[in-house]
Amino acid sequence: MSAIPAPTPTETDPLLPPDSQQQQQQGPGTFSTRSSYSLPAFSMGSSSSTVPSDRRSINSIDSQESKAHLGMIRRNLVSSRSSILAQVGIIGMFFYVVWRIMTSDIIFFTGHPALNNFAILMLVQSIILVQPTATTAEKQLGAMVHGLFNLFGAICYVMAFGIVFINKTSNGGAHIHSAHAAVGLLTYVILLVNVIIGFTQYWMPGIYGSVTRAKSLYKYHRVLGYIGLFFSFLATGLATITPYNRNVLGIRFPIILGFMIATALGLAIRIRPHKFQGLRFKLRRN
Repeated sequence: MSAIPAPTPTETDPLLPPDSQQQQQQGPGTFSTRSSYSLPAFSMGSSSSTVPSDRRSINSIDSQESKAHLGMIRRNLVSSRSSILAQVGIIGMFFYVVWRIMTSDIIFFTGHPALNNFAILMLVQSIILVQPTATTAEKQLGAMVHGLFNLFGAICYVMAFGIVFINKTSNGGAHIHSAHAAVGLLTYVILLVNVIIGFTQYWMPGIYGSVTRAKSLYKYHRVLGYIGLFFSFLATGLATITPYNRNVLGIRFPIILGFMIATALGLAIRIRPHKFQGLRFKLRRN
């Protein structure tokens, strides 16, 4: 059997990394001073010597990017007077309702207003977060955090609906017998459908035919979000005239109305009309 000749200095294996090719070109029995894989130097002194310089650079870049992302989130949530106005309104309403709940008798049904209150807070935060996004990085990060806010809100809405449904069923009460109940059910449907639309548009755009077509539907997701928030505020206002609020919670409508107006004004100022141009065009054609 004849021996397999060694490769000539000009022959290299394309599957090997560049440093290995360099070693291969030097011939058998020789070793390159550069290697793709190197062991870190261990020392009993400073701990920084145990970490390769390239790894420290990567960690430094990741840390800077994380700080920039967190800074973007904080800046978007309180970036201007309008966002601060919206935050004062929604946070004020949130803690006012929490205060009325905590100073009242806690029963099973208490979870219904408590969960709805938290869900509205999450909904407003998700809207404020994405209103001023401009760069691609801001839009991507904003979309993910926006989705998390809406996910938490949707879970709270589902639990709030389950509580009122169980309470009515166990006590033999009539379902959807008031304006608050009807508007509340409509609000649940709008917001849950919108959460599904937003999730599929971002994570599964293929079901809409293409990524471009999925992006073209963002404006409808945006409009449904504002409509859902409007009905959330309407349901909250109607809740103040229910027997449960009159006899137990004692939430005052003028106070709630003031908080909702402040929130709505803060959000309205931040709306960018150009994001609805395609929607207005289609409405004119129809």
